[in-house]
Amino acid sequence: MTLEERGYAAKLTKNEKIIYEFVLRNKDKACFMTSTALARELGVGDTSVIRLSRTLGFSSFTEFRKAIQAEALSNGNLGSLSHVPYEKKQKADTIALTEIPSLVRQNFMRKAELDFANNTDGKYQETAKMIVNAEKKYIAGFRNTAGLADYFAIILSHVLPNVRRVNHKDGFEDEAIDMGEKDILILFSLPRYSQNAAIVLEIAQEAHCHIVVLTDKITAPITAGAAKVIVNDIESVSFANSISGMVLSMEILISLISKISGQQGRERLKTLDKYMAKTGLY
Repeated sequence: MTLEERGYAAKLTKNEKIIYEFVLRNKDKACFMTSTALARELGVGDTSVIRLSRTLGFSSFTEFRKAIQAEALSNGNLGSLSHVPYEKKQKADTIALTEIPSLVRQNFMRKAELDFANNTDGKYQETAKMIVNAEKKYIAGFRNTAGLADYFAIILSHVLPNVRRVNHKDGFEDEAIDMGEKDILILFSLPRYSQNAAIVLEIAQEAHCHIVVLTDKITAPITAGAAKVIVNDIESVSFANSISGMVLSMEILISLISKISGQQGRERLKTLDKYMAKTGLY
């Protein structure tokens, strides 16, 4: 039962109505507030907040706040007011320690639902074919997406030749300027978008290189000229962007690319394994 449905079924006092209506209009704010803070915000007593929780059918205010958080997550409002880490942490620090694992799990499941809505199977299949068919594959990511780009590049290189990493802190331009019209740039970029990402995108555009961007929204500033944009929600319950949606996208692409690479991919893995067995560095 939603909060709205609970309100329809309950008989609320004047103060309870004030609190209830505020919560419905401001779930993204209320979900981080204590009962005392909520009462202070609305000029009512703490007891009114507690009574509302029970009137709506919750055993405690903590349970009430969990329900608010769940709806804020489902509506994509949780933590959406800022991309500044210390501002996000200030809000996240009001969440009880015991609530965090459950909230993160809910957020993770929501990422899968959003991926299904934002990125069609067809988009993934077309993107995978573009990557396999490209002459050289340039993988770029900076700062908060450098690790994602590193992982994607390493795994791709196991089944595909000519995979290049363009995510060095310094000197990434040395590699990027070799991009050509038969190549592809796979660019990872999340708020706050790196200037290096904008530069490598510009280089790819001028080289008429195919471009695939994995980011948080179709209107992100680093999507200009992209042939494919894979969108991932980054809402989280901490100061950091959530990368679970992007990891899901990478796994889908890797699975498709592995299939498309066929015998060539198998032979490459076989050769790679021969030398990895000698070093023991798997």
